[in-house]
Parts: sequence; C-alpha cells; structure tokens
Amino acid sequence: MPLPGGETDKIGNRYEGRWTVHCIIDVMDEKATSIRLEKPGEDAFEFFVSKNNKLECHQVKRQRSGRGRWTLSALEDSQVQVLSDFWKSLSNPEVICVFVSTQDADELGELAQRARGAASWTEFERDFLNKTLSGNFNTLRKKWGNCSEIAAFEALKRVKVVTFGEDVLVETVENRIAALVE
Repeated sequence: MPLPGGETDKIGNRYEGRWTVHCIIDVMDEKATSIRLEKPGEDAFEFFVSKNNKLECHQVKRQRSGRGRWTLSALEDSQVQVLSDFWKSLSNPEVICVFVSTQDADELGELAQRARGAASWTEFERDFLNKTLSGNFNTLRKKWGNCSEIAAFEALKRVKVVTFGEDVLVETVENRIAALVE
C-alpha cells in the first residue's frame, strides 16, 4: 500500500494508465471499436470504449487508501462520486458503467451480478435479494436519488465491477500486446 500524499496519486495514475492500455489493446485486437479519453470538460470517467454497439464508461481507482475494499458508502462520499456519475450515465440504455480497482467493490458487484442473473425485477426481489443485499440495494437506490426499485434493477444490469491486481494487469498487458505487435 503506498504512503499517503503525492506518491499515492502517482501510483493511482500509473494504474489508470495501465488499464487504459489494456482497453486500447481491445481496439487493436478488434474486440472494441474505439476508445476516447476524457471528454473536454468532463472528469467523471477516465475514458469511454465503444464495444458491441454500447458505450462503456470506465472509472478507475487503484485502491481506497487504508481500507481493503470499496463499500457503497466509499463509492459515494465527499471525495468520490462514482455512484452518482454512474447513475447519470445509466439513464442512457446503451451505456455500461465499469468500475476498476485492485480492491473489490463487492457490494456493488454482487448486486450487479445478481441483477444480470435475474429474469425480471420480481425474480430479483424474490430470489436474489437476501436481508443484507436488500439493505445494500436500498442504500444504492438512495445514492441514486431515491430512484424506483425497477429503475435501479435495470441500471444494475449494466454495471460491471472489475477487480484486477496491478502485477497481473502489467503481465496481462505485456502478453496481450506481444501477441499483437512484432
């Protein structure tokens, strides 16, 4: 874990750059159509990837200093507004929001995975939400402006959480690029 201060920012930027290269390789390998780095005047997302007629909005945070994971509260606090940025973008049904970190965002990831696994809102509520997940789901809805249950469910189906260690990311980028470039 990096020390607080400037070093943390530099290491975070390095991780973000490596994830960006990982996604640029998707374009080179024709798994994605294009990538666009931060739009002028926009700082909610690091970059945007066009893939399968959808727009993926990527938010990359190496880690939460002093903590082991990203809770829903940590994803939306005075310094980080990941959830509210996701919510604004998810109003477009052609958008997928991707959160990437070395540390898991297990509460958000579990809700999103279960939403994608459910055939309907009714099934999600009945079969996929237990007491803990119901509490997390209601917390998320509050952070998403007290949206309806169905709106949150539909949006969650287009949220992805990627937990990727930095050493493995470096190795993956090196291997993928070696296969594409002589």
